[in-house]
Amino acid sequence: MTLDQILKLQSIIDKRSIRSDTLEFLNQTRYSHSKQTNIRFGDMHIDHFLKVCANIMPDNNEDKEKFNEMLEKVKKKILQEFSHGNH
Repeated sequence: MTLDQILKLQSIIDKRSIRSDTLEFLNQTRYSHSKQTNIRFGDMHIDHFLKVCANIMPDNNEDKEKFNEMLEKVKKKILQEFSHGNH
């Protein structure tokens, strides 16, 4: 599930439009070394986005471990809420 898809579902559930600054963020890109091209954040699957976030954490192992645990909880919650556990 991409960030675009998640936010569209959220806007339907919440009956609110997506914030303009969020839409601006989704339209920004980052360079993917594996694909050797720029990738729009909105087109990224949540797993990949969370991994990118995890990779920008400081080298402090304890903080990084806590952050990775939090990302895993967020990932599980998103999958549970939007795909009923199906990948």
